[in-house]
Amino acid sequence: MQTQNTLLVFATEMEKKGVFPNEIPQKYDCLVTGIGILSAAFSLSKAFQKQNYKSAIQIGIAGAYKSSGLSLGDLVEVKSDCLIEFLPWEPNTFFASGTLPGIMEAEITPVKGATVFSCSETTEMEEARGDLAQVETMEGAAFFAACKEYNVEAVQIRAISNYATKYEKEEWKTEDALKKLRDFILPILG
Repeated sequence: MQTQNTLLVFATEMEKKGVFPNEIPQKYDCLVTGIGILSAAFSLSKAFQKQNYKSAIQIGIAGAYKSSGLSLGDLVEVKSDCLIEFLPWEPNTFFASGTLPGIMEAEITPVKGATVFSCSETTEMEEARGDLAQVETMEGAAFFAACKEYNVEAVQIRAISNYATKYEKEEWKTEDALKKLRDFILPILG
């Protein structure tokens, strides 16, 4: 099996189109996994069984815990991600990333992520999760775990679209976050 360079990974078609409104640059393959841990794990596993990749970049939106100090629209590189619901029983659920060439520390904030099954529904839950991570994702740990299993260098880039609290989608700034991602990613990958 021939090794391809890089796989670009998005949870949704909306995120893909928000970052690459026209088309994905020709030197990259693209995968839209679907939302959540299981969709990401299955889709990535199938993709990695069909094709060898040197690296994968997950691009999308995330929620920030209020204690993180992050603002809506901030760009982050998730350096590690965990399955937060498993932490009380299994402390070794953190998965780490690689690095994306062309990123300077001043441009993007390195953070810890918490992959979740659902939004933080209570203040207590938000505070407990926020003690362990700065951002909340729904696929990040599955992405890192699949990449680790298939020896693929993994990088996770996100823009903050909302605060990780009770699910109130009308307060999310999705379009603004996707524009920030597009403005950041296109010069690096375009």
